[in-house]
Amino acid sequence: MRADEIRKMTVEEIKKEITSQYMELKNITDSIRIGKEKNIAKCLNIKRNIARMLTVLQQKQNS
Repeated sequence: MRADEIRKMTVEEIKKEITSQYMELKNITDSIRIGKEKNIAKCLNIKRNIARMLTVLQQKQNS
């Protein structure tokens, strides 16, 4: 998800998306641990998306 897409979202939508991304991150890390998932880049991309969302959320709350 790109930052300009996140900026168009409301604060509540961003918070919901962050929680869903955290759940997806947990599922993927568990899959990586048991050997079901081999693509580690998915985990890194989700972490980057979460960081982007948290940054935009912080900017919206400070404005």
